[in-house]
Amino acid sequence: MKRIILGITIFILSFGMMACGGKEENKETPKEAETAQTTATNEIVPEEGAVLKIWESQGTVGEYIKFAAKKYEEKYGVHVVLEENNISTIKNKVIQDGPAGTAADVFVAPHDQIGNLVQSGLIMENLLSADRVKNDFLAAASIGVTNGGKVYGFPMAIETYALYYNKDLLTEAPKTFEDLIKFGENFTDKSQNKFGIFWDISNFYYAHMFMAMDGGYVFGKNGTDADDIGLDNAGAIKGINEMLLLKPISVENAGDVSYDAMTGLFAEGKVAAIINGPWGLEGAEKSGVNFDVAPIPTFDGKHPASFSGIRTLLVNSYTKYPKAAQLFAEFATSDEMLIERFKMTNQLPPVKALIDAPEIINHKYTKAFLEQAQYAVPMPAIPEMGLIWEPAGAAVTDIWNGKVTTEEGLKNMTKIIKEQMETRK
Repeated sequence: MKRIILGITIFILSFGMMACGGKEENKETPKEAETAQTTATNEIVPEEGAVLKIWESQGTVGEYIKFAAKKYEEKYGVHVVLEENNISTIKNKVIQDGPAGTAADVFVAPHDQIGNLVQSGLIMENLLSADRVKNDFLAAASIGVTNGGKVYGFPMAIETYALYYNKDLLTEAPKTFEDLIKFGENFTDKSQNKFGIFWDISNFYYAHMFMAMDGGYVFGKNGTDADDIGLDNAGAIKGINEMLLLKPISVENAGDVSYDAMTGLFAEGKVAAIINGPWGLEGAEKSGVNFDVAPIPTFDGKHPASFSGIRTLLVNSYTKYPKAAQLFAEFATSDEMLIERFKMTNQLPPVKALIDAPEIINHKYTKAFLEQAQYAVPMPAIPEMGLIWEPAGAAVTDIWNGKVTTEEGLKNMTKIIKEQMETRK
């Protein structure tokens, strides 16, 4: 898809900065918005007659959008409609419906999709709160929603994973994987489906924590240099070999771990510990298991570098109401609103000043995720990240299942990724 130069001249001038730019030779533009009125103090106000459509998943995250929409309408007089779409499907819907003018004005996406959306000309820069994102948000959030030096996203939450442990089996949180292995040697009985630890082994989202703790990385320069791949360096190989030390207290076949099987066996007391994100809290609480959450244990004194993901609002570059859309995204990610969102969703707001807010520090499970977030690495947001997941997951699966050595698996994986990148050029 051709990239797009936004042709909303008055809009750009009123914000005093450049909008999402494209290549000079590409002159295709979305339909220009009607001129919106501004106050004498240059405060941005929504376009007259604006009505916004938002795409977000159902559940508590969707309920928050409804809450924010009501408050926004009370303040600005703009009606906002939520259309529930699973976050995993939204990007493809934007690609399909954006140029036709039928996509949402504002939508939710994980930050690692920003690179593709920018490349396709489908999202606007953050024209209202870019400086706030750079200065007031956690570094992982600021880096995550920035592409080519420009801020595109309005961050809502930072997510990483941690260790859930059964307090009836483990009287205190394992501080090291060595301690967990020692416990698991006595507890694990694979014939009875009893295991020391479970996680989604085949998912590179989790395998990354082992690769990166010894110096492996996806892309160089904070995830922005696709020509520098560090997934098969000495540190990555060492980290995956350390991961394999957990195999005696976990499953023999990586494919045997599904999310439902993991959470089900944990609830039954047959798995002592699992690695999961904050999205698993509601299910664990409903299951009745006596659990707590702790940071990922260290391995040989090193902290596993979990991936962090930023859930962000993005503004469709084809919206008919760019001012109203930007205002909603800014409003819904203000400090005041993000605290309300935390109360509703348990998802951590990625704002420095909110980390010590009473509502957050007094929450039962927040401390563990916050502590782990200190060691987390933002998922790269460049388009090439989309080529990593499948070959990386396949390599980790084959290594775990003993089909290849760690070095063979990672070297072959990197070769496949580089070949795919060459094909795309």
